[in-house]
Amino acid sequence: MSARNRTPAQQAPDPARQTPDAAGQNFVVALHGAALILLGLHLYVCTLPPTPAPIPPPDSAEAAWWGFWPVTYLPAWAVLVGVLAVFGAIAMYWFVGGKTNADGAGRHFTRLLWPLLWLISLALVVAFFLFPIAHTRWGDAFMLAKGIAYPDPALRLIDSWQAPLDVALHSRLWANFHAGFGWEDAMPVYRLLSPIAGALYLLVLLRLSRRPLLASGWLPYALFATLGLMQLFFGYVENYSFAAAGVLAYLWLGLAVIEGRRPLWLAATVLALTHATHPSTIVLTPSLLYLGAHVMQRASAAAPRPAPPAPPRNQTFLAIVLQIVLPMVLIGGATFWWMEANGHGVTALLSTDRPGGGDARWFVPLFATTTRWEHYTMFSWPHLRDWLNGQMLVAPIVLPALAVVGGAWVIDRMKKRKKERLEIGDWRLEMAPPPNLQSPISQSPNHFIPAARFLLIAAACYLLFTFVWNPDYGGQRDWDLFSLAALPATLLLALLWPRALRGRALWGAALPLLLLQGWHTLAWIYQNTLPWQWPD
Repeated sequence: MSARNRTPAQQAPDPARQTPDAAGQNFVVALHGAALILLGLHLYVCTLPPTPAPIPPPDSAEAAWWGFWPVTYLPAWAVLVGVLAVFGAIAMYWFVGGKTNADGAGRHFTRLLWPLLWLISLALVVAFFLFPIAHTRWGDAFMLAKGIAYPDPALRLIDSWQAPLDVALHSRLWANFHAGFGWEDAMPVYRLLSPIAGALYLLVLLRLSRRPLLASGWLPYALFATLGLMQLFFGYVENYSFAAAGVLAYLWLGLAVIEGRRPLWLAATVLALTHATHPSTIVLTPSLLYLGAHVMQRASAAAPRPAPPAPPRNQTFLAIVLQIVLPMVLIGGATFWWMEANGHGVTALLSTDRPGGGDARWFVPLFATTTRWEHYTMFSWPHLRDWLNGQMLVAPIVLPALAVVGGAWVIDRMKKRKKERLEIGDWRLEMAPPPNLQSPISQSPNHFIPAARFLLIAAACYLLFTFVWNPDYGGQRDWDLFSLAALPATLLLALLWPRALRGRALWGAALPLLLLQGWHTLAWIYQNTLPWQWPD
């Protein structure tokens, strides 16, 4: 068949077959460079001498590089495997990937993708139960494990405003079943419920990965399944496992609201339940307000012309407000009623359970530390170093990849505007390039911009929270409090990445980074399966 007789669909090149242009190749080079820099930092940390103290002093190597420190617990052969995997993935793209025809393999992979992801999810759930955390070193784990099972019933930790639903669930389960199973503390309860939260997280992730906005289903699944916060599901003793599943469910429903597939009230209800699980997730409220504004704008755009009179518009506005406010009021009110009914109401919220921890100080101090629960000031290197370490521990590739993707988007927009300004002759502007030559970012669907704004608001609010909130135990021990900030940022990356690269280039750019993040997270999980004793 000649090219003249082909249909447009036949003439358009398959994105999987396309070779990236010079800009695309530069994008791949930048991402490979990020992978090599992160790998180099891991290897550098491996050369540092071990710290003798169980809890490292502030000026020790572990305190300075704790975001990368899990790799030092790996045996030498496991470090070598990680290095070879990253280098091998990079070499495969440059020396093999562009010379092979993988169309047939790609079609087989597409057919096998979802059964494969379900099998991986099942294997991960089994691993959640088989490799639980072996200690109570992080956050409030020691207090929770011992306080819920305290010998004196009058002094037991039964309810807490720091995590109302989470603590209530764990304490009631221990109280009802500890005698029959011989549970001396609450760790067995967390080893049971934490994997269940992980199973919920993976179920939501499987649904999330099917969203049309995210294009390649394997990429969002791989990004989220290799995050360091997966540690929260390996029998982790803290209040963040169910909150992580709740935040991911809210983000999934938020995208579905933007696509018009789910009602706004459902996303608001899931977020309200997540607030009751852990109040720190209140920082996602601005993103919910954006969803309401988007639904309002969509309803106005869909209204018949001429525009309806004011009362119907006011009714639409009221309906949207009620979809946001009612779930918050009902679930928040039920939580307050529950706490009051159990003798742990507003008085406890304003005294023993007041926000801000031991000194009731919410934020990192600006210029001077005044209590033992404050470790640095806002504009100091130790504070920035702790924040960077937290990002590296939980999501080492997310912010670097987002920086590269964001740069690609800015360059793409600048090139597009430059082309629009170029004159051909004296009277007309140069037309935009044909669709098959445009950057994938330029071919965004109608829902892309609202989705990007929604996730950008959620990610920015959560990252700002991690930067300004004061960690009572220090950044390393309070890593879990800040770990949930990786979820909206990772989803934003999953939204943007396939619009910057496609086909072999997407695989080639993503695989080294995903292998590095998975290797890093395996080291983190392995570290926490090793026994550790509190110092005398």
